[in-house]
Amino acid sequence: MSITVCVVCGDSAEKAYPVGSFDEFKCPNCGYYSVDRQLIDEMEAADQVFDTERTQQYLMIHSRPGQVPAITRDETTNHQLIVEST
Repeated sequence: MSITVCVVCGDSAEKAYPVGSFDEFKCPNCGYYSVDRQLIDEMEAADQVFDTERTQQYLMIHSRPGQVPAITRDETTNHQLIVEST
């Protein structure tokens, strides 16, 4: 793992090796989660960010022992996790 920035809250996080088309993050505030790499690229291009509170709540609800919750484009739409960057 390498040190990076959490894509949800912006604090320091650890970034694991890519798993398929997903990047995994381990953040002290948001927990252990993965995000579709293409989604991250699209959000950066559109100047969008995750709604921190909503996304942290989504991750908490979808955390299961032995499973890493994943954030996909469908999940961001269904749970309104993306906002415009301020």
